[in-house]
Amino acid sequence: MTTRRLLFAIPLVALLLTPVVLFLVERSLTVYPTPETQTQFLRAYAPNHVFDRFRDSKYSGSMGSGGGHRAGLGFATHTQGVDQELVMRSSDRKALMAALDEDVKSLLAATDAKVISETSNDTDGIRVRYLSGKSAGTVTIKPPDPIPDPGQYLRQSLGPGEIAVWIRIGIEETWFKSGRPMSASKQRLLSRLSI
Repeated sequence: MTTRRLLFAIPLVALLLTPVVLFLVERSLTVYPTPETQTQFLRAYAPNHVFDRFRDSKYSGSMGSGGGHRAGLGFATHTQGVDQELVMRSSDRKALMAALDEDVKSLLAATDAKVISETSNDTDGIRVRYLSGKSAGTVTIKPPDPIPDPGQYLRQSLGPGEIAVWIRIGIEETWFKSGRPMSASKQRLLSRLSI
């Protein structure tokens, strides 16, 4: 084999092998979401008992929940959401938010998760960030959102002092293969590389 052919063959082989090597590296670094990559908190969280304390018994209300999962390079992400329609006394809005906050924090403590920060205000609601094992997560509890024209949804009119609201709760949790949470910018970079 001449030098000219060798100089042509080496880059050609490298060009052909690069996608295979990149595929194998990505495959080995990709973490797929499984029940083992969810915290006990995420699997157990169900705020129905809190809603029941504030719900007007004359109205059933409706609840929707859902979630999703996403694989990443070195991490897996799980999301869960709760949307609850609730007819309650308008004076109980702050008490409901306090009860939901306390419910989240007590379940986090019971599942050995550590609350690392908490913010709360009337506009954005409550945001609790936590660490648990190899996971980092955020719980967001939006403030009660009044339902416009609740008469179109309810069979009977609201009583004095009652209000129909939507309560929205979201949880996003990321499990890290390395065991150490990455910064958000590093997660975004790795997410772009896996596309």
